[in-house]
Amino acid sequence: MNNDDDDDNYPGKLLHQAALYLNVDLLKDLLTGDEINNIDATDRFGCTPLHTACISAAQATIQNDTRVLDSSLEFIMVLIDHGADLNVQTGEHYDYKVRIIYFILLIAVFIYSIHSQQFVVGCYFTNWSQYRQSYGYFIPSYIDPLLCTHLYYAFANINIKTRSPSPFEINDIQSIRVNNSINSSSLMGMYEQFNLLKNKNRHMKTLLSLGGATVNSTIFRYIFESNKRRQEFIRNTIKYLRKYKFNGLDLDWEYPETDKDRRTFSLLVQNYRLAFQNEASLTNRTRLLLTAAVAAYRPKIEASYNIKEITPFLDYINLMAYDYHGNWNTHIGFNSPLYPRSTEIGDQRFLNQQATVNAWIDGGCPPSKLVLGLSFYGRTFKLQQKNNPDIRPYAPSRGPGLPGSYTKNLGFLSYYEICDLIKKNEWHTDFDKEQEVPFAYKDDQWIGYDNEKSIEKKCHFIAKQRLSGAMIWALDLDDFNGIFCGQGKYPLLTKVKKTLEKLQKPIRFHKTTRKNFIK
Repeated sequence: MNNDDDDDNYPGKLLHQAALYLNVDLLKDLLTGDEINNIDATDRFGCTPLHTACISAAQATIQNDTRVLDSSLEFIMVLIDHGADLNVQTGEHYDYKVRIIYFILLIAVFIYSIHSQQFVVGCYFTNWSQYRQSYGYFIPSYIDPLLCTHLYYAFANINIKTRSPSPFEINDIQSIRVNNSINSSSLMGMYEQFNLLKNKNRHMKTLLSLGGATVNSTIFRYIFESNKRRQEFIRNTIKYLRKYKFNGLDLDWEYPETDKDRRTFSLLVQNYRLAFQNEASLTNRTRLLLTAAVAAYRPKIEASYNIKEITPFLDYINLMAYDYHGNWNTHIGFNSPLYPRSTEIGDQRFLNQQATVNAWIDGGCPPSKLVLGLSFYGRTFKLQQKNNPDIRPYAPSRGPGLPGSYTKNLGFLSYYEICDLIKKNEWHTDFDKEQEVPFAYKDDQWIGYDNEKSIEKKCHFIAKQRLSGAMIWALDLDDFNGIFCGQGKYPLLTKVKKTLEKLQKPIRFHKTTRKNFIK
């Protein structure tokens, strides 16, 4: 205990400052270094960082301030997870009432941990899936909100004239009839339909994804390189998100390319987070969430992002850990292999999910910020010959495989289209044990994809690596109708949810928690 009022450099000072402002990101950064040794250090009042956070939680409870309560409970959970001593050793300014409050808060923390320890299951909805015919048609009302913790609406455009997000499809906001469907001719636009799903799952959060592969980098540069335009766009983003009742923003710039782009993206992330925090403080509303969908290939990661500059400001980082191989190659390869192949050399060894996760962690991102992308589709190829074809990964190909009946894109099949082909047309199926993914082939057609078995293995990988959870691309590519795969509705998404729930680890309390937290 430090009693010298004039000493500004007492052990654990930085941790106490983090506790005072409930800065969870700063706390996590400090606990990765030498400050872990000061986790139970007391200030001149005999107060540990854990005590300070508990008092903040008590005050927030009395004042019914859910925003501060959430922050303080999250702060407490991080301290507990890193071994903070829950034994109450109070200083001279503490009395028995504070101890009672502390006891009650420990119960609240335990209950809170059940929710806070939950794996993320982030699900992308694509607003162009409404244009598919027949069984491929998909709109927000087809989403099962009980299967996801976060829903992402892909995509919003960047309007360079108004310097604001804007809809890609007219019925994002307005109601129009699509494919003569009664469902799409309701009085609501798809934004509204999408956000009404929260009525069925009050814990679920919705985010608007800005950009996507069709928004050129020149547009991102024009808006965000200029500080004036960037700040104006951010202010308009907040208005847009609040107006249409989204809980946050997902940045999807594919991809920053130059050193200047890299710096611009860092500033963009930092400015958004600061603006979101300020808006929440001024309006007494829950802070808007901020996530980013990011590259998976190590050379691209290193060129596009300063990981240490963006990580503290993002709630989650969605790894687009798929499209490692496709019809842009002259050889066949798996769309989303979990592990490298023993025969791969050089940069080929970066073309797998394990390498992606390692690249982000090596760059300074804590695993708890990373959400692993899972693909509910396959990439297809045309083999060199029909008879006795070479079906091994990296065998030469002659371009993309045939399009699907519903998605209608060369070299691409949804999971339900793959199920339909395998079931009807006597395809050969196999599972690659080295890269932990399935493949199918018939004549000169070859598909690398994911099924329930590979998805389960990837969920185990997520838990083992202590990642935050899984991100799904995309809802409309699963067998959402339950008519093609014979596994019920949303078989892959259901497998993700159930597997991660089983792997969810309960909070571990230390011995002092059970025996000595009140004396």
